[in-house]
Amino acid sequence: MRPQFLTLLCVLSFLGGGIGLIDSFVALTHTREVANTTRIDRKLSPEEAEQARKQYFEDRASGDAPMPADPDEIQPLAVAGLIYNALCVAGAFLMFRLRRIGFYVYLAGVAAGLILPVLFGGFSALNSSFGAFFSVIFAGLYWYNLPAMKS
Repeated sequence: MRPQFLTLLCVLSFLGGGIGLIDSFVALTHTREVANTTRIDRKLSPEEAEQARKQYFEDRASGDAPMPADPDEIQPLAVAGLIYNALCVAGAFLMFRLRRIGFYVYLAGVAAGLILPVLFGGFSALNSSFGAFFSVIFAGLYWYNLPAMKS
């Protein structure tokens, strides 16, 4: 029987990986449109600006765009995203079926999510692989559930 915590992790991985696959697929198939997407700056009143300075966390939506504006840089990063998300979803599916090999497939996906963007886009591309850092945490949580899986 599958532990509920493992089920929750797998479902969250399915959702995150599915959204990532769609996002990467769109970036790969509509590269020009993604490159032409403009950044929207928010206009804040003085009171809102003061409140924003007091916030503890950084609002990522108001920062620099995570994707570069050059289509030749977007395409390899989209391929890296497809590989990362496909491996993570496949690994989560196998772990959902209580197959221990899924953990290693998931780890390969996490490694791809951290290494491929750097190889394809340099260290500045790490901000486009922000989700891979959460996958490292999930890998630790999956490791905790490894005894419940069959070999």
